[in-house]
Amino acid sequence: SPACNSRTLCFLQVEVEKGFLRSRLPKLTKYTFLGLGLLLCFIAASFVMILLSGWSTGGQVFVDSADGMRLSQARAGTLGAIGALGAICMAMTRSARTLAYLGPRGFEAVLMVAMCLELFLIVLQHPWYLAKALGLSNPEKVISETIQWTDDKLMLQLDIWVTGCHLMLPIRWVMLWPVEVAVVLFYVGASLGLGSHN
Repeated sequence: SPACNSRTLCFLQVEVEKGFLRSRLPKLTKYTFLGLGLLLCFIAASFVMILLSGWSTGGQVFVDSADGMRLSQARAGTLGAIGALGAICMAMTRSARTLAYLGPRGFEAVLMVAMCLELFLIVLQHPWYLAKALGLSNPEKVISETIQWTDDKLMLQLDIWVTGCHLMLPIRWVMLWPVEVAVVLFYVGASLGLGSHN
């Protein structure tokens, strides 16, 4: 059997490696499409909840005030950006021209960049860090008391995303490690740079 690197699990022979990546591409595009489809369903459900429970308060996440409205709009924009990035990646999986241009390795690389950007947006949509990023010195006055947006909820969201990437995407860890590094950097950077809620 062809030899492979014991650390990266990549085949040492270039042609064998290219052949392996080509053979895995249909499965990768299929599960990418499926996983991001689930993400879009979650985003759509979030917007429905926001619309049903009050747009001005972002679904009762923020108090009904000028700052609350500004944060509600910013959070809706961030959720929209998460959905838009997911939709773009979904469209890539259905574009034979794009896949042919990128090649299997290029598609994996673009996908990993997108997954890292999604992590950044997940941190940014957290009400506390969003308020701090927009310059509010006392976010607790704008975030609704009925909603407890502590860091553990954000960490759970980040964990779901990273675990989902590992379980859904048939990609070897050598291409997934940027996601693992990014999740730590984004969370630690937000908690130290903006100030943690906890």
